[in-house]
Amino acid sequence: MTLEGSYLIYAVILAGGTSKRLGKKLPKQFVQVGGKVLLLWSVSTFLEVAEIAKIVIVLPEEWFEFGKHLVLSNVRADKLQFVSGGGTRTESLLRALHFVQENYGLKDDDMAVTHDAARPFVRKEHIVHSIELCEKSSAATLALPATDTVGVSDGEKLVGLTERSRTFMVQTPQTFRIKVFLELYERLTEDQRASLTDATGVFILNGQPVAIVEGDPTNIKVTTEFDLTIAEKIAELLSK
Repeated sequence: MTLEGSYLIYAVILAGGTSKRLGKKLPKQFVQVGGKVLLLWSVSTFLEVAEIAKIVIVLPEEWFEFGKHLVLSNVRADKLQFVSGGGTRTESLLRALHFVQENYGLKDDDMAVTHDAARPFVRKEHIVHSIELCEKSSAATLALPATDTVGVSDGEKLVGLTERSRTFMVQTPQTFRIKVFLELYERLTEDQRASLTDATGVFILNGQPVAIVEGDPTNIKVTTEFDLTIAEKIAELLSK
């Protein structure tokens, strides 16, 4: 990949959750999948992308030293930095971006590639493609075309159906120009900020299009015990 312009790319791996839904003693990012700590799957893949200047790993505050030691015991790389997460995903992402801003400064075109540690099987080519697309726009995300009809509920019953040909299941990584993201975030109302579930929402709520990189069905998000079972099977297939 040849970069257009003199900007830097930062990766942000979000591993700040405590995984209450999984019901494990350890947060899910620290459990073993295919004989490897779940968090280390994505860290290892991001380390393969030479164009990334720094990788900021966001860890839960109460597990910060544990997580940092676990990573550094398995991976040695000058690129790695560690930040304590906030109360929400958005707060954790903002902490990582402000860490970059305060420690390295920001040029106008500097990028962040953000990824959920709960998606262990991200592929290098998807990271690279998302960066390439972001060079031509302000933001890009992995997404899979929906294979099921997606319904809209009022909380009790279905009140509408989405058009399947225009419906996508959004994944990570998500890539964007950092300064643009921060400027657009400042424009949001408190209610809009509270509604955010990922980085693309900041752009969409401001009427900014987000480019799509077609995702991969193996890029699953581990949330439940069943997801862990599926992840083990995927890890087994990838090791062959």
